[in-house]
Amino acid sequence: MISSRCNYALKAVLELAKREGSGLATISDIARTQRIPARFLEAILVQLKQHGIARSVRGKQGGYALARSASKITVGDVIRVFEASLLKLESESRRKGHKRPHATSVFSDIWHEAETCLVSVFDNANFAHLAERDRKLESGFPGDFVI
Repeated sequence: MISSRCNYALKAVLELAKREGSGLATISDIARTQRIPARFLEAILVQLKQHGIARSVRGKQGGYALARSASKITVGDVIRVFEASLLKLESESRRKGHKRPHATSVFSDIWHEAETCLVSVFDNANFAHLAERDRKLESGFPGDFVI
């Protein structure tokens, strides 16, 4: 569904969200904690920085942090940086108004509905919430169950 690169980016943003308010994280810290190959992580963080998701500070005490609050960054924001086509399932011909064979148009409604659902799920999942869920899982908390 998503590339390894996008998956690594999501994990990197999750790590930065978990460290929010406690200083900068180095590439080696993020790579080790999230099990991301460091050689990929630097380029991923550069892209996240270019898109306003991460920020960096140079120097001996430097590192990375989120560019804005984790509650304001969604999974959809990160996916759009690395997998923009995943959230654009609608065919080019539909956008341009071309007529299509009946069988194709029958499925276009399903593709549009699926895209709408994906976008909704990804855009409603913010990293503050994900970081809290991850902390609970790490501490052995079983999660929320409704009976």
